[in-house]
Amino acid sequence: MISLRAQLLLWLLPLYLLSAAVILVANYLHYRDSTSAFMDGQMHRLALAYVQQLRDEPHIPALTPLDAEHVEQDGTVIVQFWNQDGQLVADNWVVPGLRLQAGEGFHSLDAEGHAWRVYTTGAAFPRLQLVQSDEFRRRVALHTALEAAEPVAVLIPVSAVLLWLAVWLALRPLERVVQAIVTQDEDNLAALPLQQVPAELRPLIASMNGLLARLREAFAARQRFVQDAAHELRTPLTALKLQVQNLRDSPGGGQDMAHLEAGLERMQRLVQQLLRLARQEAAITDGDGVVELDQVLRQCLQDFVPLAAARRIDLGLTAAEPVRVQSDLRDLRGVLDNLLENALHYTPPGGQVDVALIRTDEGPRVEIRDTGPGIPEELLQRVFDRFFRVPGSRADGSGLGLAIARHAAERAGLHLELQNRTDRSGLLASVQFPG
Repeated sequence: MISLRAQLLLWLLPLYLLSAAVILVANYLHYRDSTSAFMDGQMHRLALAYVQQLRDEPHIPALTPLDAEHVEQDGTVIVQFWNQDGQLVADNWVVPGLRLQAGEGFHSLDAEGHAWRVYTTGAAFPRLQLVQSDEFRRRVALHTALEAAEPVAVLIPVSAVLLWLAVWLALRPLERVVQAIVTQDEDNLAALPLQQVPAELRPLIASMNGLLARLREAFAARQRFVQDAAHELRTPLTALKLQVQNLRDSPGGGQDMAHLEAGLERMQRLVQQLLRLARQEAAITDGDGVVELDQVLRQCLQDFVPLAAARRIDLGLTAAEPVRVQSDLRDLRGVLDNLLENALHYTPPGGQVDVALIRTDEGPRVEIRDTGPGIPEELLQRVFDRFFRVPGSRADGSGLGLAIARHAAERAGLHLELQNRTDRSGLLASVQFPG
């Protein structure tokens, strides 16, 4: 693609040439009018002189004959005397096809292909008529306009060079930004410099800096994810290794097999949640769509019925008004599934998990109440951190469920809040939808 410098020159140089042409035409029209007014004044004064001479000496004066060079090249005025019968009685150059004009004053005429400027005196005889070549006047005006335009013609190449230099200097900051971009990689995502950057480019550079900041956060999150995953997987793997060794050395390994099975189950659940979190962070929303929130909620409950039955937990939907919301179904399921799984995981056997969909002044809200131990007030916000588990909790979790739910809620534009129940022990998780 053609460079920006070349594009600017291709746009500006024709504008320079067009401006020069406009100046030339304007100068020509100005000098044509000025020249015509000046020469009309000369013809008028010459006519007054001849008329005064006729009054002083009532006979036609002798006229010096002219040639073509005087008339056409020098613009010498042709003098004609006409009698009362409209016949030419004296002149110093024959103008073919030109007749005496009836009216007094100036006239612009064409006679046999030649343009003339004519001044005719009044009714006194002999009548005087002065004629001058109009083409001579045009040549004078054009020559004067060209002389006036010569400085502009000289300035065009000079301006082109200066324009090229100015464009080069103006684009130097952009070249520095390009060099800074070239040096960027995964290990170096520093912000691009904004010093000495033209005001028109500042929004672009600021947007790119915002993108780089998000990339830095993404790489940092990936690094934290890998570190956290390695840290969390180290513990169950170490335990499994020890249990396998004990099983190998023990004649009766029933208890060790139970521990091994529990460790495998915990590691399987952790890996599933890690994969779910990774897919969620890498997902690109396909666009918001209208979903039946009550139907989605019923489907979520149906999917968790086997887990609730295995843990002997009463899982039910206490209220569900038909509600339509605009949300991404994948993110919505990410919120509800992880909240339900968390509630079932921390509710002891024989407990209860109630789900309700209600309408409020702020919009639809989903509430999930469990009968678990709840969360200390000072840790209600920390439980959204990855791999954070409430100290002293007997539940064997990975600390990822609520982090996944919070991330999905932020992507879907939902407000997720946790609070302890006031009527009894347990946790209330509420998901507020916009109205």
